[in-house]
Amino acid sequence: MLNRRLIRIRAMQALYAYKQAEGANFQLSLDLIAETFAPDLNSMEFQDKEKLEGYRKLGQQLLQEEFSRQKEDDFNAPPEVVRAVEKAKDYFLLKNKKDIQHYASRMVIEAERVYDLYLQILQLFIEIADRAELDGSNASQSKFADNQIIKALRHERTLETQLIRRSIGLSGEQVFIAKLYREVIRTNKYYEEYCSKVNHTLEEDFSILKYLLKNVILKQEISWEFFEKQDLYWIDDIETLRAAVTHTFQAFVEDGKLKISLLDDEWEERKEFLQTLYQKSILESKDLEEILIPKLKNWEIERIASTDHILLKMALVEMLNYPSIPVKVTINEIIEIAKDYSTPKSGQFVNGILDGVAKELKESGRLRKSGRGMLDNK
Repeated sequence: MLNRRLIRIRAMQALYAYKQAEGANFQLSLDLIAETFAPDLNSMEFQDKEKLEGYRKLGQQLLQEEFSRQKEDDFNAPPEVVRAVEKAKDYFLLKNKKDIQHYASRMVIEAERVYDLYLQILQLFIEIADRAELDGSNASQSKFADNQIIKALRHERTLETQLIRRSIGLSGEQVFIAKLYREVIRTNKYYEEYCSKVNHTLEEDFSILKYLLKNVILKQEISWEFFEKQDLYWIDDIETLRAAVTHTFQAFVEDGKLKISLLDDEWEERKEFLQTLYQKSILESKDLEEILIPKLKNWEIERIASTDHILLKMALVEMLNYPSIPVKVTINEIIEIAKDYSTPKSGQFVNGILDGVAKELKESGRLRKSGRGMLDNK
């Protein structure tokens, strides 16, 4: 259920978060230099404020040049300034190293949280049925708890095992469940019509669950707020969750067996894909920019939208490290993400850059595809 599109989006989000942290770390490093050369107002010794201010400006300039692509030629600086710059540089690199690790860990956790929400939504259907059973005012001719798919969910051992293994439960969320049922579901016209019938076909049971999933659980403000507190990227994950839960129910309609998704070997492969996109986009940043810069023509790389900059690097990492993924698949996916998450013109911009880069990499022999990856390279 954690498809490659979701993985690419998670990598982009983590890279964006890291980029913001990197900028903050650099500012802290500049501040460290400023603090080093700030006049000591409590000192009894003479403070040459003009000299200290000159050292501050020089130190901050040298630090900026240290991480600039247009690094100036080395020149002698006072030892005090050199020491201050080295200290600030070490501080900056150490903070970045910690942040790389932090966002790498958080990225995986946030990807897996989508799976946890999938399990939680399945459990929520059972809880809603239980709440309906307790509703003494419900004089309907049929009970929601008699829904054949919900009955199957109750006895599905795989679901039970996964809920226990991942420590997922709604026992402490009865206020939320009661409010959702009382204020939204019980008075819903489609739900009332469903409960007004005595017997239901399997298709009707499937239909009501699809309706509640799309129009209540993934849409209503009460449930939206509940899930948004658990998932920073809830709005981005809704479609993935809708498809996954629907697929689970659809399997029961087709062959009488629920298909509970698992974090199995496929996830291990996708997790490696996620970590590679993230790590190489950062650690090989300079090499990737050397490939991109000649294609930018009148664009300065610093002026490109941050999200576009990140997506271009991710696309290069994918092209160069995954022979089995066709170039067109990589480019098309990155274009769609750029359209959704960046500027109105980002899709066209990213497309133009990546088309040119892919052609050049292929001609130079650096772009090597195999198997399915050769489909668009004939």
